[in-house]
Amino acid sequence: MLKPAENRLNYSDLLMPPPGYDVEFAIGTTYSLDLEALFGVPLSLSLSEEMDHTFQEDPIYVLEGIRRSADKFAIFCEAGQIKVPQNGNNLFALMENSVFEVALENDRSFHPKIWVIKYHDNDRNELYRVLVLSRNLTFDRSWDMAIALEGKRMKEKTSKNRPLAKLVRFLVPFAKNKQKKKQINKLIAELEYVHFDPADPSISKFEFCPLGIEGHGKADTELFETYHKLIIISPFISENIIKELNDKALKDPTKVLITRKTELHKLQDKVFRDFDVYALKDSVVEGEGAISEENAENEIAQLQDIHAKLYARTKYNQHHIFIGSANSSSNAFNGNVEFLLKLHYQKYGFKITDLLDDLFGDDEDQNPFEKIETIPPIKDEPESDITDRLQKGIKQLCRIPSRAVVLAEQDHFSLRITFDWLPEEIEFSIGPLLSENMQPIRQETLIHNLSMLELGDFYKIRAEIDGEKVERIIKIDTEGIPEERETEIFRSIIKDPYTFLKYVAFLLADDFLLSALEESQNMKLGAGTWDMSASDYPVLYENMLEAASRSPVKLKEVQSIIDIIHDEDIIPKEFHTLYQTFNKAAKKVRR
Repeated sequence: MLKPAENRLNYSDLLMPPPGYDVEFAIGTTYSLDLEALFGVPLSLSLSEEMDHTFQEDPIYVLEGIRRSADKFAIFCEAGQIKVPQNGNNLFALMENSVFEVALENDRSFHPKIWVIKYHDNDRNELYRVLVLSRNLTFDRSWDMAIALEGKRMKEKTSKNRPLAKLVRFLVPFAKNKQKKKQINKLIAELEYVHFDPADPSISKFEFCPLGIEGHGKADTELFETYHKLIIISPFISENIIKELNDKALKDPTKVLITRKTELHKLQDKVFRDFDVYALKDSVVEGEGAISEENAENEIAQLQDIHAKLYARTKYNQHHIFIGSANSSSNAFNGNVEFLLKLHYQKYGFKITDLLDDLFGDDEDQNPFEKIETIPPIKDEPESDITDRLQKGIKQLCRIPSRAVVLAEQDHFSLRITFDWLPEEIEFSIGPLLSENMQPIRQETLIHNLSMLELGDFYKIRAEIDGEKVERIIKIDTEGIPEERETEIFRSIIKDPYTFLKYVAFLLADDFLLSALEESQNMKLGAGTWDMSASDYPVLYENMLEAASRSPVKLKEVQSIIDIIHDEDIIPKEFHTLYQTFNKAAKKVRR
């Protein structure tokens, strides 16, 4: 179950529709969000492809993934935890209506990491999938866990999904898009009839365990009850939670704690001694840095510490395994919105400690974990008080009512941004995500000389005190964005006849990845230009005929792009003539 060398899950694979199915709608949650990592969601949902370098090198593939699925997914994240991307990209704006920030009161955090997805095939057969993860939607390299359940809608109702439905219903007020809100409510109503199957005979039953929403809290999980054996895997810990779990042990218990070395200083020596404590070896945590020392200077090696959250407990012959987002911390179990999946595991001869055998492996030299005998000294400097204040300041700013209005001024645009009030003692600056123009935040802030492509709902926020700064992305509903902005975004990518024809060829392809690889190879061979000669058009004509016979919907996709671009300098006249002639002929054939 927990064999790192064998049982690996890929985030993209977990989202992809099964063969023959398409995504109808997907709801995802995460604490922190990386907009560049978010590109992987539409690629997985609509093109069934992983976000790899082949796609990153050419934005038309990402553009098509977003075009196909932007209306089919919603992602919810903690307000103030959207990372500032390393590179600006006009395509971010096409995902604005799919990203929603959740701002909770009383310094609580929105921390669950789940997906609820509905797929259907051409015969309208439906399939539902729930993913429960410990991983955020970022490029973090840490070790995480995930589990997937699939199910179908039946005539009989089930009460098992009510806690899951309550968490999804909790999200509805934060969805600021009417169409997305309608789709979410539709999925909530359907969950009452969906019967999920863990597909493992050893899992006798399962329970969805949300935390931090009305009617669901720590006691409902039954995690904090007495036990004989307990395994905790948690990257972040609080002394009081570990002590509370420690105190629930019955006679002659087995207690194992797997966490980060940097967290162990939070434990008192007595509690530390009551557990067998393990952490990833330094050679694993810092392994990428050791391997990539000779790589390009601009590459920054990332640490690969534990980020998974798992609780496994045994009382007599009852085995319960919890997987999800909740750390062994006070915030997780006393305020945050979290989500755990509780598995009732029954298998002849199974012991909870078998999970450790899977995790550690048979060869001690190959074991990525080491036993910690003494509380190690703090190696890294703790986060400064100023940095903590800045992060809290941004969190506070996200909870202040705000709005933005676009002002059209001849050949450019301006923005008027207003906040009802501002936190004291912190200097804030704000600017559109895709603009270098940032201004100090006032209750009313004006930003001038912006192009249409710089307008959007995503804004960069910079918080500063005494030279220290923290930057994040926040969303502000912005009125007056020109309707033609989406067309301008498409034209910024499909900006010449060659790119347009390449896009058409991509739309007509049977295999998107193969098309991407062929295009990448052509570029390497210096064949990255289309000379618009007459010999090129019969190839497209042939592809259109094939699409008409096998998948007529592809021709409608081409028409959609023609309608969006609507520019004679980009769409070749020869192609337009060819396409119209073919359409007339195809209609006669279909009759």
